[in-house]
Amino acid sequence: MLRLPPGAVIEITNADPSAASALEQVLSAQGFAARIVAQPSHSADAVVVTEGLRSDEPAARHWAVLQAAKAARRDDGVVVILQRAGSLSGLEGLSRTLRKEWISTQTVAWTVTGKVADAVAAGIARGYGDGAISADGTLLAAEPGASLLPPNGVPDADPGVWLVTGGARGVTAACAIELARVAGGRIWLAGRSAETPWPDDLPSVSDLKALRGLLVERAREAGERVTPAAIDQTARGLLAGAEIRETLAAIRETGADAQYIALDAGNATAVSEALDQAQKKYGKITGLVHGAGVLADRLANDKTEAELRRVFAPKVDGLMNILATLDPAKLSHIAFFSSAAAFFGNKGQSDYAMANALLASAGRSLAQSYPSARVKVFHWGPWAGGMVDGALASHFETQGIPLIPIREGARIFANELLAGDKSQIELVVGKSWATA
Repeated sequence: MLRLPPGAVIEITNADPSAASALEQVLSAQGFAARIVAQPSHSADAVVVTEGLRSDEPAARHWAVLQAAKAARRDDGVVVILQRAGSLSGLEGLSRTLRKEWISTQTVAWTVTGKVADAVAAGIARGYGDGAISADGTLLAAEPGASLLPPNGVPDADPGVWLVTGGARGVTAACAIELARVAGGRIWLAGRSAETPWPDDLPSVSDLKALRGLLVERAREAGERVTPAAIDQTARGLLAGAEIRETLAAIRETGADAQYIALDAGNATAVSEALDQAQKKYGKITGLVHGAGVLADRLANDKTEAELRRVFAPKVDGLMNILATLDPAKLSHIAFFSSAAAFFGNKGQSDYAMANALLASAGRSLAQSYPSARVKVFHWGPWAGGMVDGALASHFETQGIPLIPIREGARIFANELLAGDKSQIELVVGKSWATA
């Protein structure tokens, strides 16, 4: 619980001058030594970070907050991160991650729904943790449910036209296949990988190491000099193409139609052109499953802006680009793949936690704006596949975190999206991250 003694020194960053000025007045009136600063001094008992109140584009705003928080960090100090209600922000994910990385620093994120100064004063006076502070000073905080949700029977529905980003490979592919099995319709899989054809002169293999060996042998026989990096890139491209075709075939076996679109979701022009062409040819998209994402793990103190932007590009920028092209009012189903890192924080994943928490913010906003749509945000724990390799699986096992079986996770996804409680927007699937 956040605690500040009477007369504590509180610095307020000046990223939002109006909010900073009001904060200085209110906190000074409460007996604190409040002062506005361009840069935290490391000598204050607490720092209120106002960078999250600005309206910059998401990656720039979240990077500015991370930089300000790093400058404000002090052993036994307090860092308060602010964001506005109604804006698409994921700063609670940052706060939860920083608490795992900065054990001796208290960090909280408050979403302000009323006057900034009054909300912060209430939060400090009452020792609030993460959450939204309403106009009357009440804290609204999300907590994971204590019980499992039973599956419901999936009702019959007209087959839809689904866009599934990141859906041709890995975890999202399994969910797309299950969605096709249960709902039918047309599935468009969109991913960055090209559907590279398999060479006629190579035997079919699924092991990366074995394929590298075959490519090296082929190059040697042809008298070609190829670098290991080029061999690896070619091998990964071939395996990606093979996996894409396997996913398409599995979807078609259910009786649904399947198409693949090679698409960088972070490229606004490419998204607009590809989706416009696809909808003219195949019909309007009625369901969106946004599962695209990448990792760039590194502790917050060492995180670079390039890494943050790399993580935000497919997940956050990609979503914004898709929603700018589609008409959300025409969507009957919307699903976002978030991570338990957004809900609990996770060491080394400050950018990933923020990006996923922003997805949750977008999901809540869409559910409110389009009440006829079924909107689900899945905060997934680690899967037994996808981004979790053998070494990472062992790491989770040592922490007592069970992996989600691929088939079970896919079943949960399809059932909750199609038949789950419509009022239940966010779902935490799996077990929480360890506190260590």
